[in-house]
Amino acid sequence: MIRFANVQGYVLVDDRRKDDRFSARDGLALDPSGDYLVATTQASSADVHAYGKIIRLAPYSYLRVGGNRVLQGKHGEIWIARNTRLFLSKLWALAGGRL
Repeated sequence: MIRFANVQGYVLVDDRRKDDRFSARDGLALDPSGDYLVATTQASSADVHAYGKIIRLAPYSYLRVGGNRVLQGKHGEIWIARNTRLFLSKLWALAGGRL
């Protein structure tokens, strides 16, 4: 189970399998068999509970979670709402691409 807690600000979730983008909220649970990119913006943060770990995402962080792998990193992208797709595509490239 992949679950969010302590979500502050806009934490974006991109679901590769369903080609869906949405904003995370406290208590949101994701399917553990999915392939997700979770990104924090310049003023957001969250705790992600995945595969028995608690992963703290600070501002300017991303997390690729899916299958049984977890890849976490930092980015330097500024998020502007009208450019959400561009923002997420740059982070997918950092996280190893949309396989």
